[in-house]
Amino acid sequence: MINDNKYKYLVLLLSAKEVHLYIYDKVHFGKIKLSSADSIEAYERDMPGRMGQFTDPSAHKEVVLNNFLHHIDLALGEILNLYPKVPLFILGTKKTTGHFNQLTKHAKAVTEYIDGNYNETSMSELKEVLAHHILALDFVK
Repeated sequence: MINDNKYKYLVLLLSAKEVHLYIYDKVHFGKIKLSSADSIEAYERDMPGRMGQFTDPSAHKEVVLNNFLHHIDLALGEILNLYPKVPLFILGTKKTTGHFNQLTKHAKAVTEYIDGNYNETSMSELKEVLAHHILALDFVK
């Protein structure tokens, strides 16, 4: 039996404002729609107005970010069930990926965190970033 997922990779682009997930086969990126909102704005709108506990704007921002990342993690679990044993690369700033790493229930599924700001990165630039990491992964296999 041929393993259709053998040469595929999940690529999660994560920032404190938005998330994008792709399935990548070293040639094409296919966008995967998560069951959670792909922007933190949706979670900002769901928060009640400033109450006593949120007089500090940074505390409010922290709660919203935690909620956003938690929902991404839940949605990621659904995707990991669809793509078992497919390597998962999470790209984002060290602060955001570190925050995600602290709360994820899928830490064992993460192949590698790749630090950097990839918000404005083109797909061809993304291929270059991933190439080195995929080569290293393939070498280890």
